Amino acid sequence: MPEQSSASPAALPPEQSPRPRVWAVLADERLPGFRGLSPKQRAAYATVAVAAVVVSVLLAYQANLLLDWLTATDRARSNRQAEETVDRERPAFVSTVTPLDHDQYIPEAVAILLDRPLTEDEQATLTAMNGNAPQVWEFLKPLGGRVVEHPTGPVGSDEHGPENRGEAQTFDLNLNSDRVAGLTINNMTAVKDSCRAPTAQTVVNIPPAGSGPRQGLLWDLTGGPTDKPYGPYILDEGESQGELYFRRNVVELGNGQSNMAFRIQPEVSTHTCEWHIVASYTDTTGSHEQRIPSGTGVFTTEAIPLQPVQYFERVPGTGWGCIGKMSQKGCSATEFVRLPKPPQRRGPI
Repeated sequence: MPEQSSASPAALPPEQSPRPRVWAVLADERLPGFRGLSPKQRAAYATVAVAAVVVSVLLAYQANLLLDWLTATDRARSNRQAEETVDRERPAFVSTVTPLDHDQYIPEAVAILLDRPLTEDEQATLTAMNGNAPQVWEFLKPLGGRVVEHPTGPVGSDEHGPENRGEAQTFDLNLNSDRVAGLTINNMTAVKDSCRAPTAQTVVNIPPAGSGPRQGLLWDLTGGPTDKPYGPYILDEGESQGELYFRRNVVELGNGQSNMAFRIQPEVSTHTCEWHIVASYTDTTGSHEQRIPSGTGVFTTEAIPLQPVQYFERVPGTGWGCIGKMSQKGCSATEFVRLPKPPQRRGPI
């Protein structure tokens, strides 16, 4: 039996080994004719191929730079237009309304309204008080009381602003804009949506005792639904008190401007009115209007009824006067009390 050789098979020549053959095939696919060249020609061929790739990359890079340079202005203009479009899609400004917190602060001169008469015991409790507004409010709030403020101090004269003013329900109005582009509010107009006779049955009146005017803006909404509102007038003390606010002022919003806060004092007389504000503003696209509150929201300002079922008034230094259906217990100053008359409308200035 022939003896089997334990020697390993003879090594294949380099050109016949599997790895170089695969490499040569792949190189020939990328570089046609590469496999048939001599080593020196292969090196030259590879150098030229690499140089061609580098040149192509550089040319492509330079072409992109050139294209970017040629289109930079158009792209910048397009981007700016897109940003402006997105910016204009935001609300021009946002309004936030905050009613005055009477638990934290209640004016000295107020009337508190209820939708039902006070019982005899409740009347006795009220007339035993000294007429301190916070104390009276603490007692009447759980019974459904609502605060109506009396105007304090003179505002204007025959030439400037309303002098005989109605009753008010004050709130804070904050205006803020997130727009990049600025805008200017150059006027704000009050519009009555509806007015009706006041429905409160009980009025507890704590009249003013010589206190000064408050800061803020006053809107004259006195009268009924067909009586045009006037304002806003400046309440702050100074030379401009009683003048129309937007006669000399504007409100700048957006473009990094801080928010604008107002204390609004809308005043009514014979009618409770629902109303809203129309703000006129300009921006880079022209003149526009925006409603405050947004949508169909309204403000409600309640009036004091002319003939309530019960009327209580604290007469300074004397006691309580009481008019209407009540026991008169504790009402020692009734002879000094008269039901208030509605203020006179002043009209435009």
